[in-house]
Amino acid sequence: MTTTREMVLVGGVAAALRERGSWTGETHVQKAAFVAKVLKHVPFESEFVLYKHGPFSFDLNKSLVHMRARGILSLTQNPGYGPSFEVNRPLWNALNQAAGNVFRQYSEGIDVICDTLATKNVAELERIATAIFLSVSHSDWSREELAEELVRVKPHIPPELARHAFDEAAQLA
Repeated sequence: MTTTREMVLVGGVAAALRERGSWTGETHVQKAAFVAKVLKHVPFESEFVLYKHGPFSFDLNKSLVHMRARGILSLTQNPGYGPSFEVNRPLWNALNQAAGNVFRQYSEGIDVICDTLATKNVAELERIATAIFLSVSHSDWSREELAEELVRVKPHIPPELARHAFDEAAQLA
């Protein structure tokens, strides 16, 4: 079950992405939530695994569905592209207030992450989020070892882009 706090945090990420001109599709929400959890210690309850296009949370996917069913999020269809999430501000504000205005405590960290990730494309999000995932999983590895691992687990990513992903990830920390 998705908790009120989780819905507030997820909705806050979606709103912050949207405010910065993001497509605000599920990939952006997933990657921004993961990066905020790992680098800014935002207490998302969702667990992430390394999946096809980088870190992914099946829990967060269920939370998005749960939030849509309750009218907290809606989807806007974009012909020829995937849908975008929009936050129902009155409902989200009521949830946040019911949760003791929990979002205020984490908004700065979420804003920093969304400032950087909002305008990234899916390939860039995959590289950066996977670089962060690997950095956390192998904290004792050198940057070059991490870049080699990124290429190994994501063979479609060229070595120079893998190294650049670690540079971008370091700027977010």
